[in-house]
Amino acid sequence: MILEALRKRDCAVELHQDSDLVLPLDAERWPGGNVVLMRSMSLTRSRYLAAILEVKGARVVNSARAIATCGDKILTNLALAAHGVPMPWSFAGFEEEACVAEIERRGYPVVTKPAVGSWGRMVARIDGRSAAEGLMQMRFETGSASDHVALVQQYIDKPGYDLRVYVMGRAVGGIRRRSEHWVTNTARGAVPERYEVPESHAKLAERAAAAVGVDIAAVDLLETRGGELLVNEINHCVEFARSIEITRVPLPELIADYAIGVHP
Repeated sequence: MILEALRKRDCAVELHQDSDLVLPLDAERWPGGNVVLMRSMSLTRSRYLAAILEVKGARVVNSARAIATCGDKILTNLALAAHGVPMPWSFAGFEEEACVAEIERRGYPVVTKPAVGSWGRMVARIDGRSAAEGLMQMRFETGSASDHVALVQQYIDKPGYDLRVYVMGRAVGGIRRRSEHWVTNTARGAVPERYEVPESHAKLAERAAAAVGVDIAAVDLLETRGGELLVNEINHCVEFARSIEITRVPLPELIADYAIGVHP
């Protein structure tokens, strides 16, 4: 859909599969287009590809730094904190006992999630000490060394939905994701709804996107039952397959227009 939108705008477009690319690690100029729209779903591939292509002179949307920051929830939270963007409290820990003790100190329930992950996978709510001990043990005794960090976040009692605002320099639209389950990812069964983005929500999403240095993003917002608005996560590769027919936000056209606008 993005390809079609670009071609309708008389753009010369080349499509490259990340699996087919073998790129020398040098500064020789990239022979493809001046603007690279990074749509790889792999964090590892997109981060490295963006970094390589930037050295080769391409303007990559999004940048390697933005992809790396958005793709790691700990780095995202640090960037938001540095810019004073409101978000649920969170902490990172590196040993099971220390993490359980901090959870006990802060109180239940809390949420734990992998620092790197998407689509609501491996996200769990911890309601008591037994669950905390079990989940922290799993976190630190399974996976590779890079997985042995715990990200624990404040549990937000949402009113049955969360909000996603699409930002491309400015907020251009959004969706509401409704679910009876506390995890409100469409990949986990949440139902997308139309959502007219109020100015206050748009400004917060724009602040969040600027904090992580991203061009095109989907900013996930949590609304408390008291009406407080918090930034939860920022997605660097905007997906819309499950929502575009319902929300009618013309994301392929908006992405195409943004890519044309950054062309040198």
